[in-house]
Amino acid sequence: MTETFTIAWRYLTGYARATDAANREAAEWPPHPARVWLALAAAFFETGEDPQEGAALEWLTTLPDPQLWLPADAGGRRRVTTAYVPINDRVEGTALLQSVPLARSKQPRVFPTVWVGDAPCFLHWPEAPKSAIYADALARLCAKVTRLGHSASLVQMWTPTAPPHLADGFVCWLPEPDDADGRPAPSGLADGRLRRIRNGPSLDRLRDTFQAGRRPTVGLATDYVVQRAAVGMSPPEKTEAFDQDVLVLAQTDGPALPVTAALMVTQALRATLLSRCPQPPPAWLSGHDPDGKPLTNGRRHIALLPLPFVGREHADGRLLGVALAFPPDVPRRERGRALAPVLVDAEGQPAEVALKLGRLGVWTLRKRAWDDARATLRPETWTAAPRGATTWASVTPVVLDRFPKAHLVKERAAWEMEVGALIFEACRHAGLPEPVEIDFGATSWQRGTPRAVAKARPLRGQPNAPTTQARLGDGFPPYFAKGANAPKPQLHVFLRFAGPVVGPVLLGAGRFMGYGLFKPLQR
Repeated sequence: MTETFTIAWRYLTGYARATDAANREAAEWPPHPARVWLALAAAFFETGEDPQEGAALEWLTTLPDPQLWLPADAGGRRRVTTAYVPINDRVEGTALLQSVPLARSKQPRVFPTVWVGDAPCFLHWPEAPKSAIYADALARLCAKVTRLGHSASLVQMWTPTAPPHLADGFVCWLPEPDDADGRPAPSGLADGRLRRIRNGPSLDRLRDTFQAGRRPTVGLATDYVVQRAAVGMSPPEKTEAFDQDVLVLAQTDGPALPVTAALMVTQALRATLLSRCPQPPPAWLSGHDPDGKPLTNGRRHIALLPLPFVGREHADGRLLGVALAFPPDVPRRERGRALAPVLVDAEGQPAEVALKLGRLGVWTLRKRAWDDARATLRPETWTAAPRGATTWASVTPVVLDRFPKAHLVKERAAWEMEVGALIFEACRHAGLPEPVEIDFGATSWQRGTPRAVAKARPLRGQPNAPTTQARLGDGFPPYFAKGANAPKPQLHVFLRFAGPVVGPVLLGAGRFMGYGLFKPLQR
């Protein structure tokens, strides 16, 4: 039987306060595994250096990198405010009396903090040989730990028998696997979210560091990524067309655009990616074979998803970013090789991507920071991973793959039957299960989403006007397929499946350019 080991802790104030080693003005979240080990080591040195506890600490450093289990809704960052605090006392005789308030100078300091809540956090080693030997000593040591990070970051720590389940509202972070040479294997898109311990600290090294008057370090590092699969849950249905691991770009500059400008943004982004990626562009990025022919069924390509603030109270439909959904058979390294020249700068950091939108100006995007707490920019908002969702509603209109033969007004019932059949066919084409309920119309089920098409009225009394129709209210512009003389019907669609489905869900003729995008419906 495989031996495992787990350490858990709870932030007693609901807040975690620790500074990111790479940015002194940013909070460290998720908490670094080395920080937990250092907290245990601090308790060891401060409570008499029990030899059994010391041996248990050294044993922990021999284990592989642990899994991190954290509350799914934790990590909301608070605004960082600069405070001016008195400096420490100086050596007597070198300055004015420091205990006098007016004589004590102050220095600016920040205390970056994230909200965690009452739920505990876990470090879990799925393989921990000899854990039974050291379990009691580590349990005693955990009971002595009072803080994790800053002295105001008070915790209660213990050793449970197992980690939690994803179904209980947790996410699991896993260390990136190494390549054949034993080195970390990142995608190249700067999507690592946590650093792993390499050549981590030891008790002897801590003693030497303390005697030298230096702060302890955690050694070299590499990435952690979020586990996408649901452990301990019945697996939900997944769309076969796109990988749930979408890449999100957040708007950083430029005008505020409504979701009706989605097509303009995705077209500009596609043109930028194709022009700046290594030439010739791969087929999964361009959507065309090397000889210029469009990819046929079974050979899918990337889709660009506009991300508007919709589906919630006070939603205004404003675009906050764009996401890239990849075909599942494209390896992450291949994605990085093609897109890193556009999305990552020479130093390996997310780069600015400027989209020229004509008279609307320039819209600037950058890869979403992993700690960006805006729900619209979270991939899970659009994929419902890992649990899935049963009800979905379109955010951008679904463009039918062909014109219905029945007349919309004169043969309404036949027209609706035909449109329903086209939507069922689109679900099968996207690799989705057949929905048990569908509905469609011009109005969306998502709050903040405009009509599928704008209303219009005849323009009378103005014979010299360039058009005979006047637009009424908001609505999406028509989607013209390449080579088409007229736009196909576009509708908002509601879907309900028998079981949970993991997205992204994209249907219809404009799905690769952001039309036909669905979002889980919150009732």
